[in-house]
Formats: sequence, structure tokens, C-alpha cells
Amino acid sequence: MIYYFTGTGNSLWAAKKLGEELKQPVESIIKHRAEEKTECSDKILGFVFPTYMMDLPWIAKEFLLKLTVSSDGYVFVVMTSNHGKSGRAFQSLDQALCLGGKKLSAGFDLQMPGNCLVSTEEENGERLQQAPARIKEIVRSVQTRTVNYKSKGRKPRKNFVSGSYFYGENSLRRLTRMKNFIISEKCNGCGLCASICPLSNIRISDGRAVHGHDCAACYACLHWCPKDAVWIDAPAVRHRPQYHHPDTTLQEIAGDYHDCLF
Repeated sequence: MIYYFTGTGNSLWAAKKLGEELKQPVESIIKHRAEEKTECSDKILGFVFPTYMMDLPWIAKEFLLKLTVSSDGYVFVVMTSNHGKSGRAFQSLDQALCLGGKKLSAGFDLQMPGNCLVSTEEENGERLQQAPARIKEIVRSVQTRTVNYKSKGRKPRKNFVSGSYFYGENSLRRLTRMKNFIISEKCNGCGLCASICPLSNIRISDGRAVHGHDCAACYACLHWCPKDAVWIDAPAVRHRPQYHHPDTTLQEIAGDYHDCLF
């Protein structure tokens, strides 16, 4: 089994490619969010997550804490990121696994165009071009059960989820603006953003999109808006160009979250 979380489609694309090569099913963690416990007894267990502020997204941490895995399985994670570095992500995932007596076997970085920090079209093109070869490398490592992560055996702290960057409405103080969305006059209230929001955090009121506080910071609303009407109220990323993986469709994103097709 390979679980993933996605906003722009990068992690979905990578999970699908890994699933095809490893002959493993692929599922979005959002499909399991309402469950109190999620069990997986597969001998190969993979995760594909985007890197948020050098760590796992809080919503991925939330999922991991309720996941029970096979004690003798091989567990790996692939972290997609703008810089090709995942910071504390491997450590965080291993801590969640340790809570259930399991450990992370291997962690891999996959550099892709980012959903927040801006990169040039040339940089994005190079990353997309190089990604398939990197996927092949990861597949070979998983097939040979490569172990490249040494667990410290530590369990997660009490604020493992709530202390994360961009957590719900309690985002760390200096990053609150990174979840303040400006909806421009170009918004026509089509409702597409509401349909692809993984947490159903967006509603349409008086013909315009309105964001709540339960944000996963995936920025799917920004990158998939057909009118390019969503901005982030932060100088470094305001008016950044839209991006989504060229081989991922809106239908796939919407189907993952709400079984809505456009």
C-alpha cells in the first residue's frame, strides 16, 4: 500500500508511478480521515507527502498517529519538495511509527516544483524532467529493501500534530499570514475550490469563495482556480504563478477528496 497527500498533484503523480512499478495500491489519506483507526497489514508500506517547512504536513501526522502497520513490513517514505530536502520529515514519520512499535526503513527525497516558494519555469522544467529517473532509483531501492534510515526509537511529543507549522487555525504565530487568502474580484463563485479542498474548509457565499480556519496549507485552491483569483497575503509569495503537475488532472484531485468530477 502507498498512502499520499497532495495539493498540486506532485505527490499524487509520484505515488501513482511508485504504485505502478511496485504493483502496490495507492490511496489518499483523506479517504481515511473520518476513521478512528486505520490498519494496514501489507508487507510493503509507502508514503508520499509534500514537505511543509522542512517537516510533514500536520494532516499527514494526524493520519500516521491512527495508523496500525504490520510489525514485519518494510516502510518507506518519499518526500516531495521544492529544494529536494525534507528536514525533520523522516524523523517525524519514524516517531509516529514508533508509537505502534514499528520503525521507518527508508526515506527518499524527490525534488519537484513547489506549491509555495517560487521557482523559475526553467527550474520547474528540469525538476519534472529528472523526476522519472529519480522514481526509478527509489523503486530499485524499495525492491531490494534498502534500509537508509536509522531509527532513534523516539515516540512523538504530545503536540506532535498541533505544534506543526500551518496546523489548523493554530498556526505558529509568524506563519499565520501564509494561510491568509485574498480572493480577488476575478472570483466568480464557481465552487471549484470548495470541491477540491481536502478539509472542506471553503464555502461559497454571495457568489464568492470564503475560507475557514481548518486549513491544510496544500494551496490546491490557489493552483487550480480557473480564474487565478486566489492569492496568499504574504509579500514573498503574493501573486506567485499557478502550478500543478502537468500529468495530474483536476478530476483526480476532486475525486480524491469529494468524489466530484468536473
